[in-house]
Amino acid sequence: MELTGSSLSLLAAILAALLGTGSMTISSASEAAWTERGDSPAPGVAALWPFKVAFGLKVEGRLLYVISVWAHWGYGAAWGVLWWVLIDVAELNLAVTTVAFGAIVWVVAILNLKITGIAPWPWTWGLKYNIYDWTHHTMYVLGTLAGWVAIEQIAIHAAP
Repeated sequence: MELTGSSLSLLAAILAALLGTGSMTISSASEAAWTERGDSPAPGVAALWPFKVAFGLKVEGRLLYVISVWAHWGYGAAWGVLWWVLIDVAELNLAVTTVAFGAIVWVVAILNLKITGIAPWPWTWGLKYNIYDWTHHTMYVLGTLAGWVAIEQIAIHAAP
């Protein structure tokens, strides 16, 4: 199968989102180390939620944390599709794409936390935890933006 310009753009967006996920991971791991909290099982809980609802599946302990790592990276990469839709399909400029992407990702994350029962609404978290969450999501968005720009620059310089 030959890759078209749009297919390459989609791949670039997913790679950029992976770079954003790396940025968020560094932010979250740094905060966790600083505040001495443990790793969050939230990505695994969210990923397994449909199985819990449908089949009563309950996963705990080490396996939940392994699933959380995979869910975190898969979820982060999957958001690259939204980046691609905004920038390539909708043809929004980079600034509008970045703001829209950040807003959509954050709202969906908050809804996901509430719907799956992982966390209550953010206005009940207190200022400190909202700042942590906002910082991690901002790092994700900025990392995705930086990844996109870097990949775009590499592509421009590699073109004949």
